[in-house]
Formats: sequence, C-alpha cells, structure tokens
Amino acid sequence: MVDNSDLWVKRAEEIVQKGGTGPGFGSEATQFATSMLTAFYGPESPQVTQFQAGCEAIEKSTSGREFELWAHAIGAIRNTKAEIEAGLIIRVRVAVAGEVLEELVRLAREILADKTEEAKNVGAVLVAAAYEDLIRRMGAEFAGVAGRPKLEEIITALKGADVLKGGQVGTAQSYLKFRNDSLHADWKIVDCSQIESCLAFIESLLLKHCS
Repeated sequence: MVDNSDLWVKRAEEIVQKGGTGPGFGSEATQFATSMLTAFYGPESPQVTQFQAGCEAIEKSTSGREFELWAHAIGAIRNTKAEIEAGLIIRVRVAVAGEVLEELVRLAREILADKTEEAKNVGAVLVAAAYEDLIRRMGAEFAGVAGRPKLEEIITALKGADVLKGGQVGTAQSYLKFRNDSLHADWKIVDCSQIESCLAFIESLLLKHCS
C-alpha cells in the first residue's frame, strides 16, 4: 500500500483552518471526516460507527445542526490527524494484521500435528502464504513499499529500513525457494523441517513487529 498519510494530514489542516464558515461547511467537514476515518480505521471500525451515530443524533436536532455537525467532524479529524502523526494508526493496522496471521499460524500447527503427507503439504501452503503476506505487510507498513514487487526486493527494502537486521535478512531470503516450491505445489522437495523453521521465523517476526 502507498503511504499517503501526509496528503490526508495536509487536507485535514485545510478543513480545520477554514473554520465554521462558508456554504455547506458542516457537510464538507462531515464528508471528509467520514472518508478519513474509513481510510485509516476501516469502514466497519468503531471510530466510523461512533462518528456516524453522532452525526445521526445531530441531524435529529431542531437547531444549529450545521455548526454542530462541523464541530463534531472537526473533533474527529483532529483526533485522527494526531494519531497519524503519532504513528498510532499504523501500529493498530499492524496489530490487526498480526492477529490474522497468528490465526493462520495456529491453523498450520494444528494441521502439521497430523504427521501425514497430506497434512505436510497443506501446512506448507499455509506457512508459505503466511510468510509472503507477512513480508509484504511489513514492507508496506515499515519500508514504504508500494504495489507487489518481488519478495526479494521487499526484503532488501526492509533491510534498508533497518527492520530486518543481521541474520534475519539471510534467513528471510532463505525461505524464498520454500515459498515458491510450496505455493507451486512442488511438495516432493519440501520437508517438515523447512516448514517448522519458516513457521518459527514467522512467529518471531510477529512477536517483534506485530504484537
């Protein structure tokens, strides 16, 4: 994902500086606040739900609705801007992503416990997918990687951003072939030791960067 948070912050400052004047000032601020909250917290987030509930309550009032809507929106905009600038929203996104990947890791461990060839193959796919998703998410959030470049390029970017350090870089690179073999169903050259090793590496990154 592209980090365009600076553009959101700039537009937020413009909305705030306009003040509660001009035609449709309440509507403009409300629409921007809704867009901003949705972009950074998600459409189903508590922040969006609470903001919309506040707007609905104001809409039911009989007087001063325009200014009240503006004030309500400005409060949400200022709070979101402050959390962006403090880096809090990125940490929330990473934590949520970490929870999803932790569930995938848990499922992989349950399947691998079966010790059958079929379980090994399914586990390999799950772990390879978790490895790729984690590297891509870390690249996007911590190294500003946009789009879907090759995983080796993301690992290099994470090294440059000092996110992956020392032996972590080589370890991350060593799982590229495992990822390719697993996701391309070339399971005959994938063994359980590779799966377990990659799984442990994923768990170490989740613990350090996504918890």
